[in-house]
Amino acid sequence: MEIVEYSEEYKKSVFEFTERCFEELGKKFEPDGRHSFYNDIADEFDVFYCVLGDNRVTGTVGLKKFNTDTVELKALYLDKGLRGQGIGRKLMDKAVSAAKELGYKSIVLDSMSKYKDARRLYERAGFKDTERYNDNLHADVFMRLEL
Repeated sequence: MEIVEYSEEYKKSVFEFTERCFEELGKKFEPDGRHSFYNDIADEFDVFYCVLGDNRVTGTVGLKKFNTDTVELKALYLDKGLRGQGIGRKLMDKAVSAAKELGYKSIVLDSMSKYKDARRLYERAGFKDTERYNDNLHADVFMRLEL
């Protein structure tokens, strides 16, 4: 298991992984719609990391510029079988370190209250509840980490 920076060679595997994760969560992966940013990961994200295992993507996390001081945490997903092993925390730590290195002052994220394990991970990393910052109709949790 290793965490690597995204490259185009991983695109097909990222799509397959994301589709599996969304299906498990009862969501629909829409790369031609509201998830179109996945079609150009290299340009859409400041950084995007993949967890690789058995020659396939088994986890992801990305940072997408929100404004000059703030970046948004996106696409933090991990294969069900890998949860509870500290890999999600390693992905989070890698993203937070990257945001600091890039000079951002804060990280925001949106999520849904039904994802209790994700929320615990965010809280352990220091994220605090904040006001709604976007128009994502599916999200009811908004959090911020001051760096």
